[in-house]
Amino acid sequence: MTTTEERIRAAGLRLFAEQGYEATPLSMIAGEVGIRTPSLYNHFDSKEALFMALAEEVEADMLAHFSRSIARYAEQPVRDRLHALIVDTSDFIFQQHRGVFYKRFLLFPPPALKEALAAINQDSERYIDRLLLELFHEGQRRGELRALDERAFVSALYCLVDGLFSERFLYAREEFDRRLEGAWTVFWAGVCA
Repeated sequence: MTTTEERIRAAGLRLFAEQGYEATPLSMIAGEVGIRTPSLYNHFDSKEALFMALAEEVEADMLAHFSRSIARYAEQPVRDRLHALIVDTSDFIFQQHRGVFYKRFLLFPPPALKEALAAINQDSERYIDRLLLELFHEGQRRGELRALDERAFVSALYCLVDGLFSERFLYAREEFDRRLEGAWTVFWAGVCA
């Protein structure tokens, strides 16, 4: 059995993902949950507070997904770990509503929340950078990665993942997977020793 707050979060996530922040009034979320709009304020102070709570939740979920992928393949060669990381990150964006919500708040943040959302993203990026740099240096030590600038490596990996985020919204899963493998093959050819 879910609590009212959990139902509010689920409805808010779905509606914000489908319609965007501006097109989703609290009354619509309340209607989805089966409560009156004033009852929402027992759980969240405002629409902004609900959106920020969801952004923090989805960002934390994405980071946990990322960390689990790196930990799960810790004994594998760096090539396999990077490939798994890209596949696992792509799987995250296929999660119903979470991936769309994540993309929306990164690319089209509500103007009033832009700075707060950017701060969340910057904190996450620093965490991800640290994990990617550890993989990069391990790949260098093992001789799996060619000599290249560590920032160039991280930037290229981000561009690959960000491009796949966009591809996810354009193609069905089978075509997306084919495109992922093609992009991965070219990326790896550019960084491998």
